[in-house]
Amino acid sequence: MRASDLKRGIRPAPVCLLTGGDGYWTCYASQALTASVPVEDRDLRVDALDNPDVKDIVFSAGMPSLTGEGKYVVVTGRTSKLTKEEERALVEYCEDPAAENTLILCDEKGVFNCVKPYAAIIECAALDAQETKDYLYEYAAKLGLRIQPPAMALLCDYCNQDAGRASRELDKICDYAPEGGLVTQEIIKLLVAPDERAKAYELTSALSSGNKSAAAEYLTRLSASGVQSAAILRALASTYRGLLFLRISSLSDNEAAQALGVKTFAVKKMRPLAKKYSAVTLKALADGLNDLEYHFKSGKLSVDEALNLAICRIMGVRINV
Repeated sequence: MRASDLKRGIRPAPVCLLTGGDGYWTCYASQALTASVPVEDRDLRVDALDNPDVKDIVFSAGMPSLTGEGKYVVVTGRTSKLTKEEERALVEYCEDPAAENTLILCDEKGVFNCVKPYAAIIECAALDAQETKDYLYEYAAKLGLRIQPPAMALLCDYCNQDAGRASRELDKICDYAPEGGLVTQEIIKLLVAPDERAKAYELTSALSSGNKSAAAEYLTRLSASGVQSAAILRALASTYRGLLFLRISSLSDNEAAQALGVKTFAVKKMRPLAKKYSAVTLKALADGLNDLEYHFKSGKLSVDEALNLAICRIMGVRINV
């Protein structure tokens, strides 16, 4: 079962394993599973355990709630491998769980794989691009919003396909949308700020193609929105290190995204840009940007001088420091 398909208040099984590791969907699934508990009873019927030992998990899951009704035990933050003794204890509980209680294991690193044969598995990985749009269209409709397709594409782009951030932006847009709830690209541009990776990609793409006017526009927009030169330089350095990694790596999109700490969508977007360069050129650019970061941090250059030199080098102007 996908987290996005989970209905609020439904209890699929006494043990639920939330896999995939996406923060938004893991939180969404946890809230959906515990939605039947009235707000006034949550302290008595929902037990949240952060990075617990298995003995604490089993003890809490086996105890009745103080109200005598079904209890929910939500386990988060456990990333260290279970010992053999812990695996045995957890499997023993899952083989014969407390019928009235629900154990919810949020499993980011696969440490609870041993309970898969006994649990309802809820997939909490990030959705792909089209699935994210479909979910957000549905979410927007519940808010009374009608989003034009170009506006939805821009929203997803600005939020790097992060359904959590995009849904929060829709909550905000709901307060400012015109009568009838029609959301256009202009509204997205006005109300949604591109995150740092999206900003860096736009600037990097313009610089790599030698589009000086577009690069100048992005820089002006970044400055006007209060982004400091140091942050822009840091984003450029990070982006080119990522491009170098993608240029020389044979990892799949999902594996590369995990290694870089980004979403798969970001990797798919960066790959065409990485192919514009040779590995040698990307290595030189990444090293040069790292050097410029060092020069301004050590006081040899001002941060604005370092950023200007970075842009010149990316556009092919050879300037020595």
